[in-house]
Amino acid sequence: MKLFVYLLVAISCQAAETHRLDLKGVLKRAMEQSPDLLLSRFDESNAKQAVQVARDPFAPKLVVGSGLAYTYGFPMSIEGSAPSLFQVKASQSLVNRPQSYLLAKAKVDATGAQQMTQLRRDEVLERTAKLFLDADRAARNLKIVIGQIQNLEEVLKVVQARLDEGRILPIELQRADINLKKARQRQRILTVELKQTEHNLAYVLGFESEDRVEAMSESTLDIPLAASSEAAIREALDNSRELKKLQSDLQSKTLEVQANRSARLPQVDLIAQYALFSRFNNLDQYFNRFQTSNAQLGVSFKFPIVPGPASAALAVQAQNEVSRLRLRVTNTRNRIEMDTRKLYEDLQLHKENRELAKLDLDLARDQIAIHLAQMEDGKATRRQVEESRFLEAEKWLTYWDTQYTFDRARISLLAATGGLMTLAAN
Repeated sequence: MKLFVYLLVAISCQAAETHRLDLKGVLKRAMEQSPDLLLSRFDESNAKQAVQVARDPFAPKLVVGSGLAYTYGFPMSIEGSAPSLFQVKASQSLVNRPQSYLLAKAKVDATGAQQMTQLRRDEVLERTAKLFLDADRAARNLKIVIGQIQNLEEVLKVVQARLDEGRILPIELQRADINLKKARQRQRILTVELKQTEHNLAYVLGFESEDRVEAMSESTLDIPLAASSEAAIREALDNSRELKKLQSDLQSKTLEVQANRSARLPQVDLIAQYALFSRFNNLDQYFNRFQTSNAQLGVSFKFPIVPGPASAALAVQAQNEVSRLRLRVTNTRNRIEMDTRKLYEDLQLHKENRELAKLDLDLARDQIAIHLAQMEDGKATRRQVEESRFLEAEKWLTYWDTQYTFDRARISLLAATGGLMTLAAN
């Protein structure tokens, strides 16, 4: 039994794959295979088919059949028609204003479904790009922490040697040991974080649950951004899928109001029929003249004099929805303006933080150079050099964290202004 379990574990480990992708590759894969996006495309397809359903009354219909029956006495009708050997019926709606508005509404709804798919696509791209940054950050930090552990191990050796020589107190060894244990604990945390993030990224991209996606770090976000917050707001309003979806819904509800209000208008249908009669249905006995082939072509007029209260009530409901959607459009525009302005201002602050962290990193690197020169002259110890390297690694972590925060803010701004789609398409 244990051997069987081991074999299953081995097979599952072999089935898991690690995919190495850069940011553009991740975004392209998300547009093609993201489960959330694929599900949204089904709704878009259904909306397109709803247009054909709404167009159905205006499409000509042809029905071929038979009203074959034996008649005893007077020939009675079968489903409204005289009994016949063979019959053909054709019908088509010519004038139907309520259905015309519903057809126009279905077309607008199909456009709205397309906008919803694009909105889901933008959300998936933003989430995928940020997961990519999370995986890249965890991998980079893990590499830096491993280097720190090596520095702290050297420091521990130096402290142990100095303690053996009686030159320092035992508390120094305890402090160095705790620092090393903290670094190793940080390594374990980052290892778990990296594994989870890579699994999440694989799930978003439509890979198997056991697979992982390794982020190939490279500078792929160097694309032009808006020159000012006002320009960013204009781009966000022009490219907002949410705003376009609301405008589509508003147009759809307006057409629904018109469809309900036009319930009193007349309707005209085209009617055509052909029937092949036989004498055993007694048609020649009860009618003055018998004819085998019979046909008629005409139009059917309907004048809804009293359509009932439902259409008026539905029109009021749809009009209330129109008013609500107009308010939502205004509120959404205001929110997009405020959010985009905040994203742009936050991006500038993160950029300044990154530049300050870079200056602090350069200072730490200069300090290492000084300690190395002093160690050659006997003015600095190896412990000081290793501790300086550890501090440099801390500055690297701080710098990459500011870079990570800056990149996430840039992803958010690109998603808001439509630039993320441009990045994925190129």
